[in-house]
Amino acid sequence: MLLWRVRRWVTVAVAAAALGMGGVTAAHAADQPEVTYAGSVSDDLGILQINARSAADIKTITAHLVSYASQTEVAEIGTKDFRLFSGSRQDGSWRTRKPLKLPKFGSYRIDVDVTDADGGHVLRQSAGDFAYYVVAKFGALTVDRAAIDREHRDVRVEGTLYGRWPTRQVKPLAARQVEINVDYWTQTTVTTDARGHFTATVRLDAAAPVQAVFTMDGGTPTVLYGESEPVQIGVDQIPTRFTSTVSSTDIDFGQPVAVNVKVEQKTADGWVPLAGRSGGVLFGPDDAQTDVVGRFTTADDGTFTMDYTPWQGGYFQLALDTSDDPFLQAGTGTSDVVHVHRASRFTAFTAARSDTGQVHAEGLIDFSDGWMPGRINVHIQYSPDGVTWSTLTTVEASWGGTGNDFAADLDESGAGYYRAVFDADDNFRSATSQTVFVPAST
Repeated sequence: MLLWRVRRWVTVAVAAAALGMGGVTAAHAADQPEVTYAGSVSDDLGILQINARSAADIKTITAHLVSYASQTEVAEIGTKDFRLFSGSRQDGSWRTRKPLKLPKFGSYRIDVDVTDADGGHVLRQSAGDFAYYVVAKFGALTVDRAAIDREHRDVRVEGTLYGRWPTRQVKPLAARQVEINVDYWTQTTVTTDARGHFTATVRLDAAAPVQAVFTMDGGTPTVLYGESEPVQIGVDQIPTRFTSTVSSTDIDFGQPVAVNVKVEQKTADGWVPLAGRSGGVLFGPDDAQTDVVGRFTTADDGTFTMDYTPWQGGYFQLALDTSDDPFLQAGTGTSDVVHVHRASRFTAFTAARSDTGQVHAEGLIDFSDGWMPGRINVHIQYSPDGVTWSTLTTVEASWGGTGNDFAADLDESGAGYYRAVFDADDNFRSATSQTVFVPAST
């Protein structure tokens, strides 16, 4: 029966918090006064709260506390014992000016008698429950370490359990059981000493909050549930690193590239190989554009090699999976940038002297691997001997229906050799057209 009463009080306390602390409802006209709530203040159990409303000002409030066990009245609280806590006298919340003093702990029925200024009257029996109990309170927990590591996983916890009496007196609770929770699961239970003090040692395998919890343990007097503020314990992780090399930083489209990687962990003796660890590899030009290369597992010397044929330039992105070992840092790494060059070639080039003496050059350039530069700059070059070349002009090729065509009229009048050149960049190979000899003007 006692446990049922306490559970009922918890429901009442929640309602008290919502109604008492959150204010009262808007005024509501009625012929007779109405009692909308009666109960304990959830965080101050010795205080009685009555919520009531009426069309006229409420003049008197009398509360009667009745024992559930004996069905006898144990206390009468009159108007002079209340103060208006919030709202108005037509729709308000009244609280006792000071905590009540009752002969026994327990849960009591509340009967409320209300009269308003117009003579309206209501007697509401069983308007609510008054919970008169000691509530468990904890002092701040102390721990002997803020973080664990692989060799030091035990954490010593100390604290003090207090009881807050309905009269607001706070005293240590001796010989009471306290649960020590790790990540909200009970790992051990200890008993408080004469000063309410307790100590315990818990073992952590990962970062987690540590908390002391009191649940009703059958002691006298009955003490309601309480919990300490959790203390977060972290993990001192072992640093890891990647070192890598690529077989080439410049490859043709369709050509594979190999990445050779070594994974290490930092110890008191320096960096040593990390064997038998797995992870994943991506490839791309940035974090937003990546392709999955695959997963790896390191050899005894901490190394692994992977081959990949990229369709665009980028770098290998390396990540270590440490989900099964919270003491190991989830390291990441990147390789050197690999440039993927797509093919380019001139499919036509001609140069001839016009009637005005100028040389007219034109041609077509093609990109056969599916990509095309944003701007196709073609250099028209001249050489008197076919060995030493100089650029006469640069023109932009554009799509002309059958290919990327370009043309230029040159003022060079002497005999010599002409050609077109496209320069390589990070994404395309260079290309040079055939060489055309143009004789001097006659």
